[in-house]
Amino acid sequence: MDRKKVISLRMERQFFTKGANEEEYIELYRDMQPGLNVYWNGFGQPPVVSFRAAFDDLEFNRERQMKRKLVKGRFTGGNLGWIMPEEMELFAGLYRKSLTKPTEIQWEILHLIEQAGPFTIQQIKEETGYLVKEITPVLHRLQEAFLIYEDQYDGEWDRGWYLISLWQSPITGCRKRKLSLRLRSLLRKVFWRRVRERIC
Repeated sequence: MDRKKVISLRMERQFFTKGANEEEYIELYRDMQPGLNVYWNGFGQPPVVSFRAAFDDLEFNRERQMKRKLVKGRFTGGNLGWIMPEEMELFAGLYRKSLTKPTEIQWEILHLIEQAGPFTIQQIKEETGYLVKEITPVLHRLQEAFLIYEDQYDGEWDRGWYLISLWQSPITGCRKRKLSLRLRSLLRKVFWRRVRERIC
């Protein structure tokens, strides 16, 4: 296939030439997640897939955010992004930055959320006596380890932090196989949208 055809197909499959309808957009988002906020966005602003939708995807994703159909996480290098909650386990496997030697404050805050969460940062401050500037980096590190998540479903500052329940049961061989198959499926779709050679 010549270069012009590759570029044309790539533009078409990624909806640069024609805006995606809602159903097409959801599939596109799934293949391109984690979704990102636009640069210099307002606090709590939902992610967008710029210039791909035939409708206002900012408001569309705001509604999905409100319904918890998009959840916030920290991925490559601690960068923020939004994924569909049903894909949490897959993305944890891909991006999880394990916490091998937790500090005393990390253990204390994680245990607090585990035993009686969710908590906002202000509530953690009241419970522990730590300063906000001490609490915030701990929460971000626990978030990178996919141990907790931030329930930012709107633009409010007072957000709860919840325990992620993925690790309440062991990841069995069956679950590993399912995750492997899901990853292969995701890669196939990404390769298809980018008009690359297929993987096995």
